[in-house]
Amino acid sequence: MRAIHFCFALLLVVVFSCAAAADLVIGRATEQSSLDPLFSRSGTNYSTSGQMFERLVMNDANNQLHPALAVSWRAIDPTTWEVKLRDKVKFHDGSDFTADDVVFSFERARNVPNSPASFAGSVASIVNMRALDRLTVQLKTSQPVPTLIEQVGRAFILSRKSASGLTTADFNAGKGMIGTGPYKFVEWRPAQHLKLARNAAYWGAQPDFENVTLKYSAKDVARISALLAGDVDLIDEVSPDGAKQLKADARTRVFSIGSTRLIYLSLD
Repeated sequence: MRAIHFCFALLLVVVFSCAAAADLVIGRATEQSSLDPLFSRSGTNYSTSGQMFERLVMNDANNQLHPALAVSWRAIDPTTWEVKLRDKVKFHDGSDFTADDVVFSFERARNVPNSPASFAGSVASIVNMRALDRLTVQLKTSQPVPTLIEQVGRAFILSRKSASGLTTADFNAGKGMIGTGPYKFVEWRPAQHLKLARNAAYWGAQPDFENVTLKYSAKDVARISALLAGDVDLIDEVSPDGAKQLKADARTRVFSIGSTRLIYLSLD
């Protein structure tokens, strides 16, 4: 079995069998509520958007920040930051990624109607932002914010050219789905599947799979049955009983992945 370079954040258990060399089919328990990358910071939406859209920074397995669309950042003074962007990055439509796209995306993050988990907090401390040149963004904050790059680094970067004037409904219809990520949008049929294709012009390491299909099935038994039947190569959110069953099957491997997300019950 080859390494899989197709990652979802916040999935605690992942199970997969031997996958085809060119294509990957995933049986997923939860479907994203929207394709709009700035609609919701929920785990499912975030994971989906992260395949097609990118952020200024990325997190490694130890949750440490590394350059992504931004290559460096520094505080000019306590309330002024300068962010240098990666050169020669292309959007899926072949257009150049520039500082204007970052400013546009941060401005849009403040104003996405009906967002259940808004990205507005990521840019809340910014009082002014502007493109100094093609690959430099200046951010001014209302007060010193030592963690600014981490905050703004949560927001996905869209193409100003492709996304200007679009609503969340437009994104859900497949419009404006132009990012810089390792996979390109192909098709979304709600309650059925999402199809993606490899971005051959990706600036980073090429994805392992040419085509990826996410099939949605909320029932644990149905996803396990699909895996064992060979209808899917990988499933997520496996129950403890399901994991026990699959660990006993030589055709499958079970992986448990730690999460930094804290979920708790609080007394009123």
